[in-house]
Amino acid sequence: MSVADPPAESRNSAIRGIAWMVVSGIGYSINAGLVKQLSADLNTMEIVFWRSFVATIILLPFLFKHIGDTGRGSLKNWHLFLLRGLFTYLAMGATYFALANMPIADVYALQFTLPLFMILAAILFLGEKARMGSWVACIIGFVGTLIILRPGFETITIAALAALASAVLYSCTNVFIKKLSRTESTTTITVFGNLVMVVIALIPLLFSWRLPPTQTIGWVIALGVFTTAGQWALARAIATADARIVWPFDFLRMPFTVGVGYVMFGQLPGLWTWVGAVVIFGAAYYVIREEAAVR
Repeated sequence: MSVADPPAESRNSAIRGIAWMVVSGIGYSINAGLVKQLSADLNTMEIVFWRSFVATIILLPFLFKHIGDTGRGSLKNWHLFLLRGLFTYLAMGATYFALANMPIADVYALQFTLPLFMILAAILFLGEKARMGSWVACIIGFVGTLIILRPGFETITIAALAALASAVLYSCTNVFIKKLSRTESTTTITVFGNLVMVVIALIPLLFSWRLPPTQTIGWVIALGVFTTAGQWALARAIATADARIVWPFDFLRMPFTVGVGYVMFGQLPGLWTWVGAVVIFGAAYYVIREEAAVR
C-alpha cells in the first residue's frame, strides 16, 4: 500500500495542476476580450492603469495578511521591484495595444514565443547557458512566428510587432521575478509589483486625467478580477505540478481566445495562425521540458 501511495499523490497533484492551468487559460482569454471591449472607450494607458488599480485593491488584503504573519514587509531589492514594475507596465501596454488592433487569438499565438525569449533573457541577465536543443527550438519557434506573420505575403502590422515585443518584455519581467524570488515571498513580489505599476501607469495620465465613462466601470472591474485570477491560477498550476505536465494545457488558451473572439467580436483566426501557433508552442514546450529535466 505504501508503494502505491506516492504515485496516487503525484497523480492528484498533476490533476490539480492541470485544473489550475485550465482556469488560468479561461481567465486570460476572458481578460483579452475585456481589453478589446474597453479599447473602444479607453486608450491603452488608461486600461493598463485601471486594471492595475483594481488588481492592487484585490491583492492588498493578502499583503496585510503576509505582513501580519511575518511581522514585516520585505523590500531588500527595491531596484528590482522598480525594474519588474516598469517592464511589466511596458509589456502589458504592448499586449493591450495589440489586443485592441488585431484578432485576440493572433496575439496569444505570437505570445507563445515567451519561453523562447526567456532563454535569451536568462543568458543575458542570469548568466545561464542554453543547450543546443534549446537553440534549435528557438529557431523552430522563429519559423512558427514567420508562418503567422507571413512577411512578403501579408503586411506586418505595428500591432503584431507589439505582440512580439510584449513576449520579449515579459521574458525580462520573469527574470526579475526569478531574482526577487531568492529573497522575497510570492505575495510580496505580486503585490508590490502591482503597486509599482499603478504609480508608473499614473504618470502619463496626470497630463490628461479623466475618470472611466460610466458604461466601462463594470468592464474595468471585471478586467482586474479576471487578470488577477488568471495570474493566481497560473502560479498555483506551476507550484502544484511539474511544468512539463501542466504547460501543454496552456495551449488551451488558443481555442478559449478563439471562442471569446468569435462570441464577442465575430473574429476567427486563419489557418496559418493555427499552424504557426502549433509550431511555436511545440518549440516552447520542448524548451520548458528540457529546463525541467536539467533541474
